[in-house]
Amino acid sequence: MARLARTLLWRRFAAGLTAGWRDLRGFDAVTCFLAERERWFLWLPALLGGGIAIYFLLPVEPPVLPLRLGIAALALAVLLTRWQALWHLPLLLLLTMLCGLWLGAERSAAVSAPVLQRPSGAIWLEGRVIEVEPRDAGHRLLLDDLLLPGFSVAETPQRLRITLRRDGELLWPGDRLRLRAMLLPPPEPAMPGAFDFARYAWFRQIGGVGYAISTPEAMPAQEETGWHDAAMLGLSGLRQDWTRRISAQSEGAGGAIATALMTGVRGPIPDHVDAAFRDSGLAHILSISGLHLTLVAGLLFFLVRAALALNPALALRYPIKKWAAGAALLGALAYTLLSGAALPTLRALLMIALALLAVMLDRRAITLRAVAWAALLLLIIWPDSLLDPGFQMSFAAVTALVAAFEDMASRLMRWRQQAGPLRIALLWLFGVMAASFVAGLGSSLFAAYHFNRVADYALVANLLAAPLVDFFIMPLVVLAFILMPLGLEVLALTPMVWGVDLLIALAQWVASWPDTVGTVPAMPNWGLSAVALGGLWLCLWRRRWRWLGIIGLCAGALSPWLVAQPDMLVSGEGRLLAARSGDGRFYLSRTPPRGFAAETWWERLGAPPLYPWPTLRRNETDGSVGADGSLRCDPAGCSWRHAGFLVALPQQPHAITEDCRHADVVIAARMPVRYRCPSAKVVIDRNDLWRGGTHALYLDRETGIRVVTVAQRRGRRPWVIPKGHGAAHDSAGGEGDR
Repeated sequence: MARLARTLLWRRFAAGLTAGWRDLRGFDAVTCFLAERERWFLWLPALLGGGIAIYFLLPVEPPVLPLRLGIAALALAVLLTRWQALWHLPLLLLLTMLCGLWLGAERSAAVSAPVLQRPSGAIWLEGRVIEVEPRDAGHRLLLDDLLLPGFSVAETPQRLRITLRRDGELLWPGDRLRLRAMLLPPPEPAMPGAFDFARYAWFRQIGGVGYAISTPEAMPAQEETGWHDAAMLGLSGLRQDWTRRISAQSEGAGGAIATALMTGVRGPIPDHVDAAFRDSGLAHILSISGLHLTLVAGLLFFLVRAALALNPALALRYPIKKWAAGAALLGALAYTLLSGAALPTLRALLMIALALLAVMLDRRAITLRAVAWAALLLLIIWPDSLLDPGFQMSFAAVTALVAAFEDMASRLMRWRQQAGPLRIALLWLFGVMAASFVAGLGSSLFAAYHFNRVADYALVANLLAAPLVDFFIMPLVVLAFILMPLGLEVLALTPMVWGVDLLIALAQWVASWPDTVGTVPAMPNWGLSAVALGGLWLCLWRRRWRWLGIIGLCAGALSPWLVAQPDMLVSGEGRLLAARSGDGRFYLSRTPPRGFAAETWWERLGAPPLYPWPTLRRNETDGSVGADGSLRCDPAGCSWRHAGFLVALPQQPHAITEDCRHADVVIAARMPVRYRCPSAKVVIDRNDLWRGGTHALYLDRETGIRVVTVAQRRGRRPWVIPKGHGAAHDSAGGEGDR
């Protein structure tokens, strides 16, 4: 059945593409554009998002005042040219993108808060707990209202994220603690182009991270400063209380996932279970988003409407459908608040709120216009949400689903009207498979960009899991929430954990199949832009010219293999090294990949086969040779030959002099180089690594040597801690100058 659904969808796709190509020969773009006037609004959030993306790609922070003046001038020009389409539309497009750029700058300035500039060492600190997240070992706290000895008010971060390696059962939001901790600035990306946690922390006003080295001491609580703080702490405390009650009554991996489904706390989920869900393509079930919120709202809508319909007087005299929609909206809002209100959940809440409001106003509930309004509101309120993987994947999946529904709605209605009970069941099964396929297709390329992996059997896994989640687990989640205030939640939690255990077994079974996960090298930013533009072009237009979007999707899908991957990587501390071998494998100084940086490198390189870095045994003086002979190491250092270049990695000061006479690249990770290297085209020393972070080297016979650093990719932005001036000398055509 899955193969049939996939075949029918691909045939529809191929037929539309062929017909679109026939119609596009000699088509009039202006005519097509004007004919789709009612769809123009749908591009508004896309243009706004484009401006926000430009803000984050800029190497320096744009000034806010000129942006405001530019927006005012453009708005006046748009108003004056409203009857001249030749000028009005381009100016409106430019105005929308400039507004996105301005929103990003304003948001960055609004959340500006002090950030630690260097490691603090062991320090006593005092702060208020605003969030407690259980982990496999200990807890992770989010603290605010901080007191740090030796730090002025202007230097004290707004928030800190502290990991406790001890039990924190007595910790609650609102508690004030004193503890001794090691503090660090938010870490920079593991390699150029990788996830930037410092940027993530900046927009959440987290000015440092660290771990406790003492037992927290309770301090006298201070009075709350306002109703907002009191409400947030109350919600966080209620969420933590319910999390502990659920965990106490449902142990093991099943209980951990039950907790994640109800309160959004995923920390206690065992690593092997989390990996099975990722590899099988079921990881989205663990993150509360559109699926969960839609099921909760749908169940509440059905139950409330059915209960009201039992009273004929109510059913005949009052709009019980609208009452049920209002009750479902309140339930969805409560579920969002209790689950932590993550960005994917907020996106889903906005979508569901618009759909339920449409029901209450007797309007069509599921439309691309509702999707556009939800995206527009989120981008205006939280422009930084554009970078969130959940935002991109959820909107891609929903946009693809709604566009497919609009395209096939008339056919589905005809099939539904002519169907009997058996055919209705088959149509439901086909709909589930088609929805899983379309949603997976819409979000898979974004998942490949962010996680460098694609679950090959996600369609099959979701098809098998859908009945269990939709008709057994999620109804019990709703029942558990209803019974929670009465203390009777165990009546729903016990069977729910049985269902979750079946879901875990299904995920582990699918994850055990051969070739479960496909790995993808790092996708460039232009590839992601091509995917987004191509997908929007395909989904937002209605005429056959929309099939031109396939070009963008194909270009984005192929982009990881159209750009050069690094031939060598050197971490900012100089402790982690990777180098390409002649047969396409990589030498890695930490094999198998262990630690965040090593795992990030391996994944972004496309998970290539690895060779261990040559190591020297004690008292060995002859040296060690890598598996293919391109990498050699001895007590003085290592040398690597690739693409006709010689790269030297000296470990001893006396080795630098010799390497500077023969090598094309000298990388002294542990020492400064204070003199000229006659033969070296590129010289990178300890100071360069400290200033620039991880260095990526690209070696090519035609273009020479190119070096890209983390600092170059990040630019001078508010979330980037300045480390001095200068960078690695990078001149492919001249001598190193020291």
